[in-house]
Amino acid sequence: MTRPGVPRVLLAGAGVMGSHHGRILAESPRCELVAVVDPAQDRGQALAERFGADWLPTIGNLSTVDAVVIASSTDQHRGIASDVLAEDIPLFVEKPLCASLADSRELIDTALRRGVPLMCGFVERFNPAVRQALSLVEDPRSVQTQRFSGYSARMHAGVTWDLLVHDIDISLRIFPAGVPKVVNATIIRKGSRDRIGEDTVEVDLEFPGSRTAALTASRVSPRRERRLTIREGSRTIVADLLHQSVRVYSQPVSHLLQKDDVSRGGDFSACLDCSGRREPLAAQWDRFADILEGRVDAQAETRSILPSHEAVATILDSAEELKSGD
Repeated sequence: MTRPGVPRVLLAGAGVMGSHHGRILAESPRCELVAVVDPAQDRGQALAERFGADWLPTIGNLSTVDAVVIASSTDQHRGIASDVLAEDIPLFVEKPLCASLADSRELIDTALRRGVPLMCGFVERFNPAVRQALSLVEDPRSVQTQRFSGYSARMHAGVTWDLLVHDIDISLRIFPAGVPKVVNATIIRKGSRDRIGEDTVEVDLEFPGSRTAALTASRVSPRRERRLTIREGSRTIVADLLHQSVRVYSQPVSHLLQKDDVSRGGDFSACLDCSGRREPLAAQWDRFADILEGRVDAQAETRSILPSHEAVATILDSAEELKSGD
């Protein structure tokens, strides 16, 4: 049923991420999900019927659509996005924007040149724990992240594009003054696995002012963890991104560095539970809806996409590769 006055949205992709986006779009009062595009009829039609939308095997005519959300596999992003931007239709694309830096740059340049809103799915920007931690930052000197999970068949690219890009984006929001230098980068592939890309990445970055970031991501870990640690002169902020909580430790950094896991022990001056706040994916859609309504600087949002993509490309170009068996 058409709802007057709200954007009509087409969703491209009916896989795991597509189903999440479909739910958010269907539940939002700020849009109407009118169509789901997926070449696999069983999957696409099932998701469309679930949310009362039409199923289409291909995008086709976009004249009745006000915005498009792309949640298909990364290798399909460039082709779909190029067609959408050519019609001057606002566009949201799951991260990474494209499978290569050159293609990502091309889409960003096209969007800026044509004045078409383009947003990328950096959902961790909307994680309540990340938002809380960043609101507390005063004088950050170093950042450390751990992002561990087991293997997922839906990961079609390496872990640097799939996972670490989030932590690079967070680091760039903490240290916004300049492009980081890659001090060290190591990637590990599980040699006997039949899949594309690296499974583990460890990166040391240096930002202007001798500020540093040590980032680790793995998709072959026995434990699941997402943690952000921000160290300042006399305190440390630790955010648990999975359980959405933040602890502030009023202790010298050197003391905390002696602990194996500062989030599971030690004295802290504040413990903030962020769980119960707005779901990150829903908050992310609110941001895109604000862009559609002209409440947010669309071009600034589009420009914010490129730095993390540039950093990922630099890391992969300079990384030392280690081989590992199962």
